[in-house]
Amino acid sequence: FPVTITFFGTSSGCSNTTGCHNNFLGYNSGQANTTGNYNNFFGRDSGRSNTGGVHNNFIGYYSGYNNTTASNNNFIGNQAGFANTTGSSNTFIGFYAGRANTTGSHNTFLGQNAGRCNTVGEFNFFGVYSAGFCNTSGSWNTFVGRDAGRYNSTGCNNFFVGCRAGMYNTSGTYNIFFGNNAGRCNSTGNFNVFIGRRAGYYNSTSNNNHFFGEYAGFKNTSGAQNNFMGANAGACNTTGTYNN
Repeated sequence: FPVTITFFGTSSGCSNTTGCHNNFLGYNSGQANTTGNYNNFFGRDSGRSNTGGVHNNFIGYYSGYNNTTASNNNFIGNQAGFANTTGSSNTFIGFYAGRANTTGSHNTFLGQNAGRCNTVGEFNFFGVYSAGFCNTSGSWNTFVGRDAGRYNSTGCNNFFVGCRAGMYNTSGTYNIFFGNNAGRCNSTGNFNVFIGRRAGYYNSTSNNNHFFGEYAGFKNTSGAQNNFMGANAGACNTTGTYNN
């Protein structure tokens, strides 16, 4: 196959030695690339630090700036994946999406500020504005909706869908919150299932609750092992346990 190389812009690809099938467009784009192949860097300083990473697509101002040897990444948006060094197989789309990611791999962050603070967390899916914003090392999470799981840092295996669902979760694990503001105040509670608008809204540290319906378990804070089904079911319960 013919070797194709296109470098356009001041200092773009200026360190390239044996890298082939690369396209660098923009000031300092792919500046440090030496042996990396099959890369597309479009935008000022995009992929600037890449040396041997392959099969990367960085589009946007400072996108993938610190990437060195990581491969199979797609960063689209200004400063998307900015701090990524060796994290591979990531897709970050949106302004500042995955900006702080360094070694985390197999993540998909879609939307402005989605997964912005993630560093080493892996196998996460964060969709829409600021979803998973503060996540650092939490893995295997799915947050879909504006500010869903925004303050999650180390919590793993959570599924939050809805505007601000699980917004204040920090280290809680194995939770399912479905609906706008469902489980919004949960911080360290584990193994909870809240389905419905504002279901389990004030739950913070309690575990093993099942609330189904709008405002179900609304005021519950530390009550555990409860099952509330229906609109407003157990809405005033705060610390009571083992209720059905």
